[in-house]
Amino acid sequence: MKLMALLNGHPYLVRKALYLVASSQITTTELFNDASNTRGPFGDHLRRLLSLLHDRQELKQALLQVISQNICEDQQIFWQLRGIGLVRSSGQEVIPRCQLYADYFREHLRG
Repeated sequence: MKLMALLNGHPYLVRKALYLVASSQITTTELFNDASNTRGPFGDHLRRLLSLLHDRQELKQALLQVISQNICEDQQIFWQLRGIGLVRSSGQEVIPRCQLYADYFREHLRG
C-alpha cells in the first residue's frame, strides 16, 4: 500500500522497486527513506526527468504550481508536462503523476 501511495502504480518505478527489494539490493526501509534522493533507487530516472526541464523555466514554474496548488493555468504547458509524464489530471485538478515526483521536484526546482 505504501509503495502504491509513493509511485501511484507507475509501471517502470514499481517494477524497479520490486526488483531492487526482491534481489536484496536494498531493504524496503531504504527504498522509502531514499526514494526521492538523487542517489537513491530512482535517482537515475529522476535526474533524467529533471534534465528534460533544463532551461525550461516556464515548465519548472508550472510544475511547482501543480505541486503546491494542483493547477496549471496554461493548457499548452499542461500538455507538455503530461507528455513528459510528470503530471496528470484528476477531475478539475492537475496533480503530479506520483508522490515521488512531487517530493523530488518540490526540493530540486526551488533552488
